[in-house]
Amino acid sequence: MYTGGDLMNYREERRSYWRTLVEKQAESGLSGAGFCKEQNINPQRFYVWRRRFRGDSPCPGFIQLVPTSKIPYSGIRIVMDHGMSLELDKGFDPLTLREAIDALRTLGG
Repeated sequence: MYTGGDLMNYREERRSYWRTLVEKQAESGLSGAGFCKEQNINPQRFYVWRRRFRGDSPCPGFIQLVPTSKIPYSGIRIVMDHGMSLELDKGFDPLTLREAIDALRTLGG
C-alpha cells in the first residue's frame, strides 16, 4: 500500500509516463490505434489519458511554436496539410493570423 509521499510520487510518475506516450503518438504521425498496437498499449487507457491531457491545455486548438532560427528578427513559417504554408514576419497581428489559418482550413477541407 502506498503512503502519502509514495502515492504522490506514483501519481506523478504515472502521469509523466502517459504524457510521454501521448506526445510520442502525436509526433509519430500514427493514429492512436496504430500507435497503441505498435507499442502494445491498452488503447482504452491511452485514450483516457490523451483526453485528460487535452483538458490540461490552456488554449485547446493551439500548438506551441518553437523558434528554429538564430536570426532575432525572423518570423515564423507554419506548414499545414496538403502542402499549404503560411509565413509571418516578427510582430504580426494575431487576429490576422487567426483569419489566415481559418481561411487555409476552409481551402484545405
